[in-house]
Amino acid sequence: MAGRNTGRRPCGTSRSVSLGFVLGLAIFGATAQVSKSDPAAPIVATNTRTVEITPDDTYQVALSKLFNAPDKSSFNVQADQLPALGEGDVQKLIPQLLWFAAQHHQDTRTHAFVGRVLSRLSAPKEVIVDALAPQLDNRDDTVTAMVQDLLRGYEDRSATRPPDFSAYRALIEADVRAGREPQTSLVKFMYESEPGTALQTMVRACQLRKPEEIKPLLWAEHVVAELLWKRQYGFVERTAADVAVVQELEKLSRQPQWWVRLYVVEIVLAYPELGPPGVVERLLEDADPRIRESMQRAAARTDREPGKSDASPK
Repeated sequence: MAGRNTGRRPCGTSRSVSLGFVLGLAIFGATAQVSKSDPAAPIVATNTRTVEITPDDTYQVALSKLFNAPDKSSFNVQADQLPALGEGDVQKLIPQLLWFAAQHHQDTRTHAFVGRVLSRLSAPKEVIVDALAPQLDNRDDTVTAMVQDLLRGYEDRSATRPPDFSAYRALIEADVRAGREPQTSLVKFMYESEPGTALQTMVRACQLRKPEEIKPLLWAEHVVAELLWKRQYGFVERTAADVAVVQELEKLSRQPQWWVRLYVVEIVLAYPELGPPGVVERLLEDADPRIRESMQRAAARTDREPGKSDASPK
């Protein structure tokens, strides 16, 4: 599957402590310059956006005709014929649909057009998500943004219900079973959406078996989620901190799995008062470039300068 095989061990680990790194850091997104002084440091390639869609004339002509269908009946007939162009291969149809939409993104009809085409597919949600997910690494920002919006639509979230990441879990599990590192952009997309649900999903998808590995992660997420729930419903002040939460985040920030530390990134940038002392600096100097990059992206999203406000609860 495009965008998934990175050559790393599945759900790989790397050390989180500073290993002589020298960061040239400017606020909100400077590039880290890493010292090569430690040959034992894990080599972890960043997941660059390398996916490109090559337009297929047959699909593009059919999609253009469909886009200009004169009425609903004509649209439905033509849409139902689209998968047949690729012998029912949704994996080929969806990238072609995304490419077409990117070329027409300024047309106000395009967003609804994509939704209508997808709604006509008989393929289950998991198959559609499987075709969309690799495009998170597309070079075209328009395609990437479109894919993010479409994936959120398949998460079945509501104000009272967390997102459903089961389709993502299936993709990650397939990678793990095949000995591939899960698609980094998909993992990060989950965490940026809902870090607690993402952590639970990764614990299961990465096939952790030992209770001593699983319990500390699930317990820490529970402790953090409980405090945030109490804040949300007014049982404590909205800025209330908790020593137990800070302690659990400190433990997670030192876990070997990069995707566990990614949870800490999202939490401490969204709720700086929960950050253990020094954790922001440590994550900015993490051995894994995926954590360093995420730390700075999260800082930009939350409009906060990395390295500031490492407040402990009173």
